[in-house]
Amino acid sequence: MKKILQIILISFFTFTIISCAKESGSSKSSTPMSTPSVSDGNYKLTAAKLAFYNSDGSHLKTYRFTISHDSSVTPGYLQTVMRWKGSGIYRVTTRGKATFSITGESNLIIDCTTNDIREITYDTDGNEIKETIIQYGCGGSSSSLTQVSSTITPISGGFQEYDVSKDSDSNQYRSTFTFQKQ
Repeated sequence: MKKILQIILISFFTFTIISCAKESGSSKSSTPMSTPSVSDGNYKLTAAKLAFYNSDGSHLKTYRFTISHDSSVTPGYLQTVMRWKGSGIYRVTTRGKATFSITGESNLIIDCTTNDIREITYDTDGNEIKETIIQYGCGGSSSSLTQVSSTITPISGGFQEYDVSKDSDSNQYRSTFTFQKQ
């Protein structure tokens, strides 16, 4: 189970770790976001949740991770920097280091001391429609999961990223990451 959790967590953290293969035909033809829904700034990852669903849609299990940030690495926490470029595009940089833990499993360290930089285009509803990798960071990884969707939603003081991926058996993995502006 430990290996599965690590692969899934790495795969879901699409802002920082790796772009999973997109589901064929899933490219949205929606209108790009015209004004930013999330303001420019530095955001600290404050919460992470991962839910597993069987191919029939039944809920199997949900994990809520405890996040411990490493203050010895600049900027002192796992940070996502959002910069609006216009036409629906954000330049997203992730840096820093944090440890994810859940009871009964080994810890997972996300080390972004090498910045991960991407340009992500969102539609008017905050759905990702295109991603361009500028620089791989956070150790990089590969996954056999296929990304179904990724959405950002503004919340009080920050934003949430909600990602859905599936495996070859059509089981779904749904993650929610919460970021607060620093």
